[in-house]
Amino acid sequence: MKNSITQHLKNKSFFLIGIGGSGMMGIAELLHNLGFTVRGSDIQENNAIKRLRKMKIKVFIGHDSKNINLKDIVVFSNAIQRNNIELKFSRQNSLTVLSRMQILAELMRLKYGISITGSHGKTTTTSLLSHIMYENKLDPTYLIGGKLKTDDPHVKLGNSHYLVTETDESDPSFSKLTPHLVVLTNLDQEHLDNYDHNYGKLETSMLELMNSVPFYGKVFINGDDKNSLKLLKKINRGVCTYGLKESNSIKAKSIKYIDGKKMQFDVVFSSRSYRVSTNLLGKHNVYNILSALSVCLHLGISITKIIKSLNSFFGASRRFDVYEDIYINKYKPVIIDDYGHHPTEINSTLDTINNLYPEKKIVMIFQPHRFSRTKAHWRLFLDVFRRLDRIILLPTYSAGEKNNSYDSSFIYQKIKNKNKSLLKSIDEVENVLKNINFDNSVLVLQGAGDIKDIMNIFKR
Repeated sequence: MKNSITQHLKNKSFFLIGIGGSGMMGIAELLHNLGFTVRGSDIQENNAIKRLRKMKIKVFIGHDSKNINLKDIVVFSNAIQRNNIELKFSRQNSLTVLSRMQILAELMRLKYGISITGSHGKTTTTSLLSHIMYENKLDPTYLIGGKLKTDDPHVKLGNSHYLVTETDESDPSFSKLTPHLVVLTNLDQEHLDNYDHNYGKLETSMLELMNSVPFYGKVFINGDDKNSLKLLKKINRGVCTYGLKESNSIKAKSIKYIDGKKMQFDVVFSSRSYRVSTNLLGKHNVYNILSALSVCLHLGISITKIIKSLNSFFGASRRFDVYEDIYINKYKPVIIDDYGHHPTEINSTLDTINNLYPEKKIVMIFQPHRFSRTKAHWRLFLDVFRRLDRIILLPTYSAGEKNNSYDSSFIYQKIKNKNKSLLKSIDEVENVLKNINFDNSVLVLQGAGDIKDIMNIFKR
């Protein structure tokens, strides 16, 4: 891949608009590793930008046409508006302008592409699959949309012909990719604002992606997910289903938790049963493991080697991270830090907590992510919060959206829970927690915004 791209793009450099986004930073890092000059811009500092700067990638804060060179190939994030000054300048000057999906499609065209898509579980599945492949000497290039708990990079330029990517269905153009294998983790009513609020259009795009694989390719589907199964009859490629139900090609059963630290279950494949032990927790992670395992079996890795590779995988950061050594008000609650911000994801978190700590009270600090998501799912959020003993709301993390009145205060007014609080900022967290009895409790930090900084406050 390195020679074939670079030989045709000599003296060209890449400029990424929205370079600090979770998907764009991976593209930036991969292009940098390929030997290109990479620069970019974003509206504010974040950890991704700090990481890119350590790699000597220049990042401008704020958008300005002066940031663009006339020899640049410009790549823009799906979050960038059409009237963005850098995007308009690039098009007015006839520069090569590509969406993130277009550059990803070009990279995939030169590799054996494996796309991990779906509404939930993409980051864990992509990182797990990449880990198993690397441990078994397949050395893939991979792009993961989150930080791993180990020191492994979230982006790696491998030496094999495999490319594993987390494919975000929030960008409707994801269906233009042409992978060899597709994993559909599940399908939910998520990101519908990008599909004219029409779930059928999301289904159509997903089918277009799955049917784009070559005739010798394959699609891997969660056979327990009713929305995914609805698409099954319209997929005209080979399909492997996985899940807990007997009807699946690859099945899991007998899920057990060991000392709250590990999970065990049996995998049934080709009429034989194999015991799996993993550092991941929760039934949702059983599905993630089954999906990665299914792909690896298709690639020719033996099931015993796959299971062995699981022992050294610890997952992505802020996916049910458990802390048991932090004092709050002379108590040591179990603290769980989790990225989930959709009602389905939060329910999975709570299901796992109830399995691990059935007698404990649950206090949740929740930060809504995007006003549009709150507008679409606020009733489902209220159903989730009924499972809690106390709910503490942080201000909505806008992710660049304008407030449409469906913010944290809107949810607060609708919540029926007796024990509820609404904070003006993350700085108020310490004070509100001082008044809570954390005896026999679990404290959950739930959300995808700057709520992640609370753990730093606790550690200090």
